[in-house]
Amino acid sequence: MALDNRALNKLQRGVRCLGERGFAVLTQLWRLLQHIKASPSNIGTIARAALVLTRFEHGRLK
Repeated sequence: MALDNRALNKLQRGVRCLGERGFAVLTQLWRLLQHIKASPSNIGTIARAALVLTRFEHGRLK
């Protein structure tokens, strides 16, 4: 059981690392996200919009 738990934790850390890095990049590019005071559901919507705009700006969204 412990080995399965360790493998799961390692996978979760890897995914969390990508998410945290992505949000760090977005907060550096979009000042709005640094001091946002909105409900969590609205923050998610705003962050998704910022991600779409960032991907569009860098030519990764067609």
